[in-house]
Amino acid sequence: MLIITADNIIEYVLNHTSIFTNNHLFVEDISDFNPEEEKEGFVNYIYKVYNDEKSVIVKQARPYLKYFGEGYGLTPFRNVLEYETLRLRGQIVSAYIPETYYIDRENYIFIMEDLSYLKVMRFQLNKMVYFPKFSKQVGEYLAKSNFYTSELYLKPETHRLLQATFINADMRSIMENAAFIRAAFLGLNYNTPNKKLLNISELVWSKDEVILECYKMRDIFMKRGECLIHGDLHTSNIFIDADKMKIIDMEYTFMGPYSFDMGYLIAHLVSQFSAFTFKSNVEEGKRERYCAYLLHTIKEIYDYYVYFFNECWEKDGKEAYKNLKGYKESILETFLSEVIGFAACANMIRLISLVGYPDFDVIEDMTDRCNAQGLSIAIDQFMLLNRSKIKSMDEFIQVILDIRKDYVKNLALKH
Repeated sequence: MLIITADNIIEYVLNHTSIFTNNHLFVEDISDFNPEEEKEGFVNYIYKVYNDEKSVIVKQARPYLKYFGEGYGLTPFRNVLEYETLRLRGQIVSAYIPETYYIDRENYIFIMEDLSYLKVMRFQLNKMVYFPKFSKQVGEYLAKSNFYTSELYLKPETHRLLQATFINADMRSIMENAAFIRAAFLGLNYNTPNKKLLNISELVWSKDEVILECYKMRDIFMKRGECLIHGDLHTSNIFIDADKMKIIDMEYTFMGPYSFDMGYLIAHLVSQFSAFTFKSNVEEGKRERYCAYLLHTIKEIYDYYVYFFNECWEKDGKEAYKNLKGYKESILETFLSEVIGFAACANMIRLISLVGYPDFDVIEDMTDRCNAQGLSIAIDQFMLLNRSKIKSMDEFIQVILDIRKDYVKNLALKH
């Protein structure tokens, strides 16, 4: 396997592609984890190759996780599947997918569009930037990606071929365990601001009812191969500005439930909401307006998803399904509760993860940070245990506000 580095990558790109018309190129390693520079790379080796006229991104997967070293083995074939799903999704929702230029299947390298004209959404949210078009954009991306890779549209044999092609067993295994099972992290050091928060988290995870509900969500995740999902859709994998949005990092792609990607994404908006509640260095009125914006964004993502899903159903759904009264409604009936459940699991696990969590890490005051993460735990636990009781997105938003109100009130009483 050829290992690309800053020393040989220019020669590699020139020898294998005709992207550049001259050999006066520069290279930059952009794969480091560095939130201050708006980088959050853990898994792969990523380089920017450029000149005055053009730039591209070169991404290589190696047989291990970059952030943890060679002791953490992982199939590099994930890189090939990511390239294939980018090409596939590019046929469905091209406006939201970076262009791809080249694949080296032998060395697990692909080259794609450089998105540096956009910004990483997570770090822009940390700066209180508003994105008025995002809800519609990501709602359309999710609905169309789901629908057109599902058996609602595809022939059964094509759907089964997708399932076989995107088994992605190693990456599935990571998510099946790391996203749902607290025991997956036993004996490891956590990214927690202090022991108090870790103790609170441990208290939540010691509850049999919490463990049971996480396993129920894991069961849905493992057994429902409804459509091709992104698998790791969060705000660090979204590049954005006021008008455009592009989604990256699809190496976790496999067939899963309609509800997973939205739940995983909403989890990160809930964490932002919790963080802004306690950013005492920001004027209260501005914080409250931004918290309201984040909750409104959650509601709009869901509403736009349903809108575009219905649009796809009417335009391209199979007649046998469209003529079956109540079938579409049955698909959407449990969608919201699953979204809420997946969001809760994702946030509870990430709060005690092995890597940084920039939503909270930017809060310099440790008391504020601990309070923010504690609020997230309170919201996540309630979401997980009560997801089936929440019947509308408006009710979900109100639940979050009510939990925050009680949480802040209890903090005030303690002081």
